[in-house]
Amino acid sequence: MTLSFTSKNKEIRSIVEQIQKQYITVGSHLQNIIQSKKQEEGSKAKIREYMESQRNFVWETWRASNLIQSYLLNIPVPEVITYRADDKSQFVRTVDGLQRLTSTYLFVNDMFKLDLSKSIFPTFEIEGKHYSYIDLQDKTFSQLPEILRDAILNYDLRITTINNCTEEQAEKFFVSMNAGAKPLKPAEIRTAAMGISTRKFYTETLQSDWILHCLTAKSATTNTGSEVISQALTLMHNKLPIELSKENIDKVIYSFRDTGVPENLQSDMVNICNYLNEATSIWIEDKKIADSKREKGKKISNYATYRFSFFNKTSTVMLMMAADKAIKNNVPVEEFAKWAYKFFEKPNQDYKNGMVEKTNELKMVDMRMLAIDAEIVKMRREVPVEAEATVVKQTYEEISAILDEFKNESEDNAQSEIGSDEIPELTIDDIPDVELDNEEAS
Repeated sequence: MTLSFTSKNKEIRSIVEQIQKQYITVGSHLQNIIQSKKQEEGSKAKIREYMESQRNFVWETWRASNLIQSYLLNIPVPEVITYRADDKSQFVRTVDGLQRLTSTYLFVNDMFKLDLSKSIFPTFEIEGKHYSYIDLQDKTFSQLPEILRDAILNYDLRITTINNCTEEQAEKFFVSMNAGAKPLKPAEIRTAAMGISTRKFYTETLQSDWILHCLTAKSATTNTGSEVISQALTLMHNKLPIELSKENIDKVIYSFRDTGVPENLQSDMVNICNYLNEATSIWIEDKKIADSKREKGKKISNYATYRFSFFNKTSTVMLMMAADKAIKNNVPVEEFAKWAYKFFEKPNQDYKNGMVEKTNELKMVDMRMLAIDAEIVKMRREVPVEAEATVVKQTYEEISAILDEFKNESEDNAQSEIGSDEIPELTIDDIPDVELDNEEAS
């Protein structure tokens, strides 16, 4: 018989019932739990075969909890693959999806409490009501509000069944799927889950001209470019050095999921990109002049995408932080461009000390940023006091001129109405005496 495939969506409530009845067999771990459960209930448990080549249930509670939250948020979950000996039997075994099915069954049957401490969605909305992961933390299925229990049970999980499949064929499917599968990187997961508005902001930022002078075109448009923006936003959001761990970055970026990147950070990022566009344009012009004087060497075909090789992901993030610091200290872009090129091509020892170990650790990040801050301070520009005084003086003189003109016009008008000889001269004797009573005098 030839293999055939059947695909359909099934609600979680239906899947849990089928697992309980052993219509869907999910590994030895769940098999033993169901047998013990049925024995306690006084009913006989039929032993169903399962694919022994699969690993046992190994998911941590936090990972299983994140799956349950995906059901709540109606986020697509990878399909489950099952197989059966023919195309009519109601009994199927699991090829791929043991961890998902086991997690689902255990939670719906109150066998573990939610641990959302590593949730990628710290806040979320269901049917117009806002929730925090704290609202669900340490709760079993039966302790959740009815609206959330229904959201889980009504979730449609796609299941594909391979018909007319032997145990040997199923094992080949299992090995080929797991050998060829490439797990998602943190940056890929973050990009997929950060929200439409935030993802759009990333895309627009990564289209800035300066990016292609620090990263390759491929890196800028894939994980590296996304990670550069994520790390920069994390540092800008915290305003102080922070460990650039997955957890810290996720916490910041996922806080933007529903509201988008805050306006102040968007404004700062736009200013940084514009500033670096000017700075890298200066670098390119200097590069063109230097190349024109060379008689030998490979000609550059496209300066618009020319990458300065001494930049990588870490130094690109630091360049952005340096630009942000320079903007806030009124450093002219021409001076910054000259300094930044020399500094990142041949960093000083203080900066190098922040590159000797794991570069994302707080100690390393702090060293690099302190080294940059010390350099930017040397170039700081402040509005001169003389300039401020000049502005005040000019304003005072303008006002005085207006008052003098107004005074002259008033005197001219007064003298045109009455002659100067008609204006009486007053002396102290002309002021009448005013008698005060005792209370007012006191």
